[in-house]
Amino acid sequence: MSTIQADRSTNPYAGLGFDTVQAGAAGKGDASLDQQDFLMLLTTQLKNQDPLKPLDSTQFVSQLAQFSQVSGVQEMNASLASLTAGIKSSAMLDGASLVGRYVLLEGSRATLAADGSIVGGVATPTGATSVTVNVRNAGGELVRTLQVAPTDGTTLFSWDGTASDGTTAPPGVYSIDATATVAGVNQAADTLIADLVASVSIDSGTYALTLNTAGAGPVTLADVRRVF
Repeated sequence: MSTIQADRSTNPYAGLGFDTVQAGAAGKGDASLDQQDFLMLLTTQLKNQDPLKPLDSTQFVSQLAQFSQVSGVQEMNASLASLTAGIKSSAMLDGASLVGRYVLLEGSRATLAADGSIVGGVATPTGATSVTVNVRNAGGELVRTLQVAPTDGTTLFSWDGTASDGTTAPPGVYSIDATATVAGVNQAADTLIADLVASVSIDSGTYALTLNTAGAGPVTLADVRRVF
């Protein structure tokens, strides 16, 4: 914080009983002035000046404006600090609420665990009358085809690991692709994969959240299409 120090060589209060200026009441041990002290000295100067030779008041107005500016900056800094603390607390609560939940992310690869399933979605084109989801193994071979009724926005699907021949597919990484039928024409559609949020990280500077997922790794909230 900027302060104004008393200076006998330019002290406009010399001869008014304030040759040595101290902030507030004597005994503070501080040679700086706050706004209240300045107003008190200004009032005293106006009362005791020679009416035939008044001192220049321009410097008082200028210094008073500086005091007001400094005070305004301090209040703004306090408000910003309070706002920052609120943002940090909100980010921490948001992050804690997401741990252990599933989020839907853009992607085409998913891991099938033993006795597990793969849950995902398809970005549904406007006017789609049907959605087809294909599950392929690491070699690109078709393992299962799912026919899903389209819904507005995102069409969800779930594969329980059962292959087209009725056998159970082995655990591993599978690729997912989808097509949607619009006005009788098939077109490719973007796929989404559900992933578990194992933990979250908060940036110490921006307080932005990073979600650490089990499959896709670190992602941001902007990458999330849906939370389960």
